[in-house]
Amino acid sequence: MAFSTQDTDEVLSEINVTPLVDVMLVLLVVFIVTAPLLTNSIPINLPKTESVAPVEQKDPLVVSIDGQGKLFINKD
Repeated sequence: MAFSTQDTDEVLSEINVTPLVDVMLVLLVVFIVTAPLLTNSIPINLPKTESVAPVEQKDPLVVSIDGQGKLFINKD
């Protein structure tokens, strides 16, 4: 009988990625199967809009009061 003289109680410190790959493949298949189903939608009637002519911009009314209390309209 041959007995091993080396210590074989070493801890295996590698990460097993097989379960991760399995889960990722399942998720990929689920997304591939459900993606065509997302294109179906309920037809709805959206409200129509009417184009309106733009409103003309008028010059702003500028009101100024100086230090003596005089009122100025549209003047610098």
